Amino acid sequence: MDLILNGELRPVDTSDCANLAELIARAESLEGESGASVVVAIEVDGETLSPDALGRLESRPLENVKRVSVVRRPSREVAVDVLEQGAAYTGRIVAAIAEIIDDYRAGRSESANRVLADVLDSLSLLTGITYSISGVLPEEAKALAALQSEIHPWLEEMLDAQTGEDPIRIADVLEYEISPRVERWGKSMTDLVAGSARPAAGR
Repeated sequence: MDLILNGELRPVDTSDCANLAELIARAESLEGESGASVVVAIEVDGETLSPDALGRLESRPLENVKRVSVVRRPSREVAVDVLEQGAAYTGRIVAAIAEIIDDYRAGRSESANRVLADVLDSLSLLTGITYSISGVLPEEAKALAALQSEIHPWLEEMLDAQTGEDPIRIADVLEYEISPRVERWGKSMTDLVAGSARPAAGR
């Protein structure tokens, strides 16, 4: 079997590897780069594995597999990329919140409620970003967690307004309390990305 690690053909004995997870572990031992890294892509005989499949490598046998290509990147680099994507994502959330505010104030509560449900899901994804980078960028994660804690009471206030079926109050909380904090969240992510890049620029 051919193992391609970051574009380089690497000799490897896979006779005692029962599945793809064990092969990836073997690939880690071959890696000469210093510092922690993570798998970001795997191809098996030209087939790129989906994110779902990446989480189930132990269920993928190596029988009849001829070529496995693995792409790994430094953990810190991946974490910074995640922050950058999160910052861009906050911009889309703020735009969606503006749409919700307009709908509530125009009496289009049904439409507003649908988009609001999506926004709440999106905010959950942002909190997931904080958790995902905490092992690699602990100080950055701590700063983001502090911002998240500022939003939570206003989310509860908004949900209380929803329970009371008060669309104008919902719109006010979104406009004056939640949206500015989401913007600050995105700016903080952007600043953290810039700060994380400085050491590399100085080398």
